Amino acid sequence: MRTTVMMQTIGPAVLAAALLGAAPAQAQTAGAYSDLPETFRIDTGGFRIAADTKLKYSLGGQPGDAIDFESETGLPQNATTFWLDGTWRVGRRHQLSLNYTRSSRTGEGRTLTRDITWGDQVFTAGLTVQSEGAADILTGYYRFAILRNDRFEIGPALGVGYLWIDATIRATGSVSGGGGGTSGSVSQTATTGSITGDVGGYFNAWLGPRVVMRGDLLYIIVKPENAEASVTDGRLGLYWYPWRKVGLGAQYKYYKYRYERSLLSTALGGSITFQGAQAYVSFLF
Repeated sequence: MRTTVMMQTIGPAVLAAALLGAAPAQAQTAGAYSDLPETFRIDTGGFRIAADTKLKYSLGGQPGDAIDFESETGLPQNATTFWLDGTWRVGRRHQLSLNYTRSSRTGEGRTLTRDITWGDQVFTAGLTVQSEGAADILTGYYRFAILRNDRFEIGPALGVGYLWIDATIRATGSVSGGGGGTSGSVSQTATTGSITGDVGGYFNAWLGPRVVMRGDLLYIIVKPENAEASVTDGRLGLYWYPWRKVGLGAQYKYYKYRYERSLLSTALGGSITFQGAQAYVSFLF
């Protein structure tokens, strides 16, 4: 427990320090083909997500069943979220990057077609329930260029980060749970935080002196005791710099986190997937 708390506290701080706390690198450009500076890059913009959220949460010894939050509780399938990405080219072949994404959704309500167990509450068929969901993703990446020239680079990538998930189901009416039934408004919230990591590869391709295509694809699966966890993290984007230090971009982003826990686990488990288009402004230094 102590180790988990320490990692939750220092993990994001270590990633931030790696990018922001070190001495500035010598100014670099993309190469003879392009005059774009690339010591630091900051991208910020909006992300129109399509989400798929299947979670289970059990308390009091009751088996938890997976709940499809979008189809069963009315959580919106689409939402606009904010993201921020900063990249530091430490050397000609080395990059460090820190990315933060946040999404938050609230459902207008949905009538249940079956009984669902969430925490120590059983919400029965026929009840109208509302749900809320939020996720914060902080990830740091290290990229190493095995091959690099003035127009192309490719190599392995390593990601490590932290994911926060909050999920709430509430209803008004008669709800069973605990030692008996309750009437009125009932709300149950589950939260979890998890260290994440993945490995894979990346590429950057200069299609023109001011046009760059960038891509990443990382994945990992681990099997701790009585559980199985996996992370898939990928993107493909196109950058255009009409000005030397300011550009525009768009990309497709896919992120899936899955944590399958044992049947009677009292921790939040399941899967959450985000995918969709991002539009952003890019600043070079």
